[in-house]
Amino acid sequence: MGGIVGYAGAGGQSAEDVLLRGLEGLGRLGPGRLGEPVGAEGLAGSAGVVVSADGGLGAAWGGPGGLSGPVGPGGASPAVERLREELERRPLPAGMCGIGGLGGVPGLDGAGRVAVVLAGAVDVGAPAGVRAAAAGAVAGPAGDAGVVARLVAEAFSSCGELVEAVRQVRRVLADGFAVLVVHADEPDTVVGAAAGVPLVVGAADGAVRLASDAGAWGDGAGESVVVKGDQMVLVRREFDEVRWEITDGWGVVVAP
Repeated sequence: MGGIVGYAGAGGQSAEDVLLRGLEGLGRLGPGRLGEPVGAEGLAGSAGVVVSADGGLGAAWGGPGGLSGPVGPGGASPAVERLREELERRPLPAGMCGIGGLGGVPGLDGAGRVAVVLAGAVDVGAPAGVRAAAAGAVAGPAGDAGVVARLVAEAFSSCGELVEAVRQVRRVLADGFAVLVVHADEPDTVVGAAAGVPLVVGAADGAVRLASDAGAWGDGAGESVVVKGDQMVLVRREFDEVRWEITDGWGVVVAP
C-alpha cells in the first residue's frame, strides 16, 4: 500500500526538503501503519518525489528494490536514503509545490506533464477507459499511478482545469486509494482525492501539507482535516499565501 505526501508553501521553503521529511516520517511509522503486514518484504522498497516549477515537472526516485534494513519506529527508510542519494546526483529544479510517495514511484503520463502518487491501489481492470489507459503500463503500484496520470492528462485536455480533471477520473475508479496529482500547466497547484484510504490536510505557517497518515509530519501540520468519501482537496499557491478547499463530488465547497 505505502503512503503519500504533498506540500505547497509560499514562504520560500523548498518543497523537496519538506517532502523528504514527510517520507521519512512515513517510514518511521512502521509497516502496520503503512498498510502491509509487519515484516512484509519489499515494503517501502522505493520512494519518489515530484516538484512542480515554472516550465515543467522535476521527478526523482530511489529504487525500486527490497528493503536493505528494517523500517519501523525510530528507523530510517532505506528507500528514502536511496532517494536522497539520487537527488544529490541529479538535483531537481527549485519549487514550492510537490508530491511524494513511499512504497512506489510516481506515475507520469506519456508527455511528462502530469504526475501522480498513489496510496492503495486502483481497479484498472473494470471500466473500458481504464483498461485502455492501462495498456503498456508497468505492473504494480507505479503502473497504477501511471494509469491515473494518463487518465488525468486525457481529462485535462478536455476540461482545462486540474481539479475538474481529477474529479472526472475519481468517478471511474473503485474505492481503496488516496491520490495526489500535479500538472506542469498548473505549477502552483496540488489536487488530492481519497476513497477508502485516509488523506489528511493540515495548514500552518503559511503552508499546506497533505499525507495519507498525519503521523508523516511528526510535529503536526496544524489543524488537520480528513478528506472523506467522494471529496476532493484543492491546494493552490497564490503569490505570498497558500489557499485550500475541500469540495464534494459536484464541486461544492465543504471546508474550510
